[in-house]
Parts: sequence; C-alpha cells; structure tokens
Amino acid sequence: MQNVNIFKPLRLVIIIICVGLFIGTCVAIATKVFVNSILYLTEIRETTHFFSTSLMGYKINYAPVITIFIAAFIINYIRKFTKITRFHGPADSIYGAHRTDNEINTKIGYFSTLAALISAGGGASVGQYGPLVHFGATLGTSIRFLTKNILSTDVFIGCGAAAAISAGFNAPIAGLIFAHEALLRHFSIKAVTPIAISSFTAAAVADKFFGGEQVFITEMIEMDLINFIPIAIGSGLFFGFIALTYMQSLNKGPQLFAKTKIRPSILIYCGALICGIVGIIYPEVLGIGTSTINNMLNSQVEIQTVLIFLSLKIILTSICFSTGFFGGVFSPALFVGAASGVVFASFITLFGIDTNFKALALCGMASVGSSVIGTPIAGVILVIELSNNYDLGVISILSIASATLITYLFFGQSLFDRQLLNRGIDIALGRSHLKLMDEKIGSLTSKNFLAFLPTTPPKHALKFMVSKEFTEAYLIDEKGRYKGKIRLIDLMSNTAQKNCYILRENNEILLTDEDSILQGIETCKNFVGESIPVVNKETHNFVGIITESDLFKAYLDLNRQIRNLEAGLRN
Repeated sequence: MQNVNIFKPLRLVIIIICVGLFIGTCVAIATKVFVNSILYLTEIRETTHFFSTSLMGYKINYAPVITIFIAAFIINYIRKFTKITRFHGPADSIYGAHRTDNEINTKIGYFSTLAALISAGGGASVGQYGPLVHFGATLGTSIRFLTKNILSTDVFIGCGAAAAISAGFNAPIAGLIFAHEALLRHFSIKAVTPIAISSFTAAAVADKFFGGEQVFITEMIEMDLINFIPIAIGSGLFFGFIALTYMQSLNKGPQLFAKTKIRPSILIYCGALICGIVGIIYPEVLGIGTSTINNMLNSQVEIQTVLIFLSLKIILTSICFSTGFFGGVFSPALFVGAASGVVFASFITLFGIDTNFKALALCGMASVGSSVIGTPIAGVILVIELSNNYDLGVISILSIASATLITYLFFGQSLFDRQLLNRGIDIALGRSHLKLMDEKIGSLTSKNFLAFLPTTPPKHALKFMVSKEFTEAYLIDEKGRYKGKIRLIDLMSNTAQKNCYILRENNEILLTDEDSILQGIETCKNFVGESIPVVNKETHNFVGIITESDLFKAYLDLNRQIRNLEAGLRN
C-alpha cells in the first residue's frame, strides 16, 4: 500500500513537468510563427511599390487599401465557411478558466487565431497577443486528455496563456504572473508549477530557435527616483483617463456601428476602406505598430506626429473591432500608452519640469496595457523585463497603480471583464456564482411525486395521497400541461367539491427547466412546503419536482467542485 501511495504523487509530478514542457514548447513555436508571419506580411505591405503612383507631385502607395481589403475578404470567407458568428479571445479564456467544465470551443479558438493573423497582417489596427493567449488556452484544452483528468483544464489554459506572453515578449516572469492575475485569479501549487515550467520553457525555446531579442528596444535608463515620484503619480492619472477613453471606444464602438443596420459581410469592407485611406497617409497606425512604438520609446517621433498617432490609433482600433476585424487589444494599448507617455512628457516640459521621455513612454505602455487587461502586477514585471531596469520597474508601480485605479472606478477591472459583463457574465462574483448560474434546474428534477387529472374528485385524490403518505400532489391535464398544486389539508376539508382543480393552490412558486440553480435558491428563500413544481419553459408541460434539499445538496456539490478546481484537481 505504501508503494502505491508513493507512486501516485511521483506520477503526478512527472505529468505536471511533461505538461509544462509540452505546452511551453508548442505555444512558443506557434507564437513565433504567428508573430513572424505578421511581421513578414507587414514588411510586404510597407515596402511594396507595385501599387504606388504619383498624384499632383505626391507619391501615393495604395498598398494599405489593397491588403486590408484582401484581409476583409478572407475573414468573410472564414466566417461563411466555418459558420462562426463571433470570434473568441482572452475573455473566453477567462470564462473557460472559471467554469468547472472549462468549456472552450477549440474549433472557434483555432479559426479565431487565423482570423487575427489575417487581420493584423492585412493592416487592421489590432494586436497579436490576445489571440495568442487564447490560442494557448485552446491548445491546452485540446491536449488535456493526456493527463487522464488528473489536472483541471484551467491549469492547461494558464500554461498556454503564460507561454504565449513569455514567448511573445521574452518575459517569462510576466507570463507566469499574467496567467494567475488575468485568467485563473487564484493560486495553488499544482497550478503554479506547470504554468511556471510552461512559461520558462516557452522563453527558452523562443530564444534557442528564433532568437531571444526583445520586442521593444530601448537604452538603459538612469533614474532619479525621488524626483520622479510626483511625475509618476501625475502621469498615472493621465494614463488612466487615456486607457478609459480607449476601452470605452472599444466597448461602445460595436454598439454604434450595429445601429447602422449594415450587414456584417458589408460592414467589414466599410472598416477596411476607412483604415486603408488613413493608412495611405499614416501607415504607422496600421497593424501592430511595433516599429513605431520603438521609435516613440527612443524619442524618434515629433510630438505633433505622436498626437496624431495617439488619436488615430484609438479611433482605428475601435473601427476595426466594430466592423468585423479580429485581433488583440493589448498591442494597440501599448501603442496608445507609449504615445501617451511622450505626450505627457512634452506637456510637463512646457512648465519647465525636466523629465525622462523614455521612462514615461515605458510607464505609459505598462499603465495603459495593465489597465486594459487588468494586470497591474504583471505590468510592473513586464517593465522590468523589457527595460532591464529595476528602478524603472519600481517607479512604474506608481503610474500603473494610479492608472488602474482610475479605470477600475470608472470602467471595471478590465476590458475583458466588461466584455463578459455585456454577455451577462460577472466574473467578479466568483466561480461558485458562475456555476450556480450555468447549472439548470432541469437536471435536478425528481419523478417522485403524485399527479392527478384536474377533474379528479377530491375524495379519490385524498384517499390515494393518504395511502402513499404524500402531503402534496400535482394536477396535469391529458396533454401533460401543468395545471396546479393541491395540498392534503385542503382536500380533507373540501371532499364535497366536484374536482381537484377548484382546490388548487393560489400564488404558488413555480420554476422552469431553464432556470438556474441560483434562481432556484433565490426563489426558495421564502418557500414553505414539500416540493416545487418544474415545468418546461416553452410548452408549460410538467417536468418534475425539486425540493429545498435538492438545491442545498447541489449547492454543496458545486462548492466542492470549485474547491477542487482551485486546488488544481479534477472533479
């Protein structure tokens, strides 16, 4: 028996290590292929002169219009071919990690990654890291059967997400923290170990086979910490309102475009036309904008141009997401943040305040990015890993904390939380609440009841209920439709009545098979009786009964499942 007890934990350790290594390797390769593909398509778009012409002495390159229209055509074809009505992203990964069944649609997940690649490569103002995070989560879901249910699926989701951030930014610590802070939102040793292995494996594989150069390149920054404190706090408030503007545009944009009543297959071409025309004049605001961010980080863009970039990036990103393109929101947030840092630095210099433009640009990236995805701690670590400057990481805490406070008070914890909230899913209420909302009453109904036709004489029903020791019974017509509840005490004092229908209970509590367990619990708070009838929501046919005991047992079972999930166990 002792050998069995030793073998089981050793087997678990081996599985955890293998899962971390496998997912980290797969996601690192996929991430680099994805990113390099976008960079390749971007280079073609920016360097080709086949679509160039001269007009009134000005050289005009129509490549941005052509490529984004091609992207729109391919995305329309993907939607039609796969019958996908909505592409999935990080919000769906978060929701999957908070469900006990961890349901992530792998088909939509993989095609969403492809749609993001086409969108970003074609020049749409979208990002790359959100789709990569969901790709990692989807891949983790696909291979969960290898552990034979020893590990919960949210661990796989966390491994994939951490590996995507790690390989994408060459930032393994930020990837590890991001997975726990943004997706899982709980901590357990069984979860952190495979996620840590996955994150560091992804960084190692990316460095070995693709080169581990940093995405954003800036020189070492010397910091005077004491003098930078008030600047960091003030800039954080500014970054917070910029992030708030950015998130509101992404949240409200789709609603505004939906009012146009234009078909989605046509609407995407409208977005492509707007972005393409703007891209002819300002190609820097199209795509993921990595080179432009690096130029702003190293003070190589004039302030007037930065202001234009800032405004256009927010507008175009909102238009792209509102008209049918798909991608991430984090890369555009980094672009907006870097531009905001340069703008704020230029503004305070007007008042004779000397500051470090590069430091504020990095703080802006971290502050806006952290506010959008709701990860202040991962944002601080990301600054340290991107800049190789511990002092800057420390001082960025102030700007990130100030910015995330603003967006939390006026918008919510993250853009992803708001997207889920728009779908009626409140992640802040926790896993137990979500599970109680997901589980339907219909699965808990019992057939242990007595039923009579509404025309049954009360004395006949009374005799049968006494013999079967039931105090309540239900009236169902010949077609199975529910007609009411009768009680033994009412029958005993009214045996002379012609039928039971006359004696049915008034103002009774009634549930449908589509009601959630949470709704059932709320309904039963003031209930007094033996059982509650459950009917079909559409036909009103009688389905069965449910008792307070059934609801209480379901509540305890679901809480046990949640505890196991957060401990890294399968149910």
